[in-house]
Amino acid sequence: MSRQRSSVVPVGAVKPRTPPEQRRVRTEVPRPALTLTPGLQLRRAVDTALLDLQKVSQAERTEMVGAMRRVNDNLHGALAHTAAIGETCMIAAAVQAVHAAEDHLEASELSQARVALTTARERLTSPTAKPRDLT
Repeated sequence: MSRQRSSVVPVGAVKPRTPPEQRRVRTEVPRPALTLTPGLQLRRAVDTALLDLQKVSQAERTEMVGAMRRVNDNLHGALAHTAAIGETCMIAAAVQAVHAAEDHLEASELSQARVALTTARERLTSPTAKPRDLT
């Protein structure tokens, strides 16, 4: 039976240094370019809000108010996230439309909120909101 040497060093023992010529040299692997899409989180929240508001229009008044509050809260959270990661200035027109939608939701103006959210969605997919290349 042959015994192979283990690379595990016993506790308290000092592992000998590897000479520089025997060390592995790390080569830099080129990384793919990272493309950011400003407003991605806000776009998802706007899409979800539009779907939720479409369902709300067929609900009873009490359900409608609760659903509009939830939609408003979700939009507010998405705006906060957008501000926290510094994207607000990149998608300012869409942010303004979402703020308008929030105001309409607060006033229980469902159709105007939908119009504002549709405007926000258009502004989030417009040519001015194209992804930036960070190369």
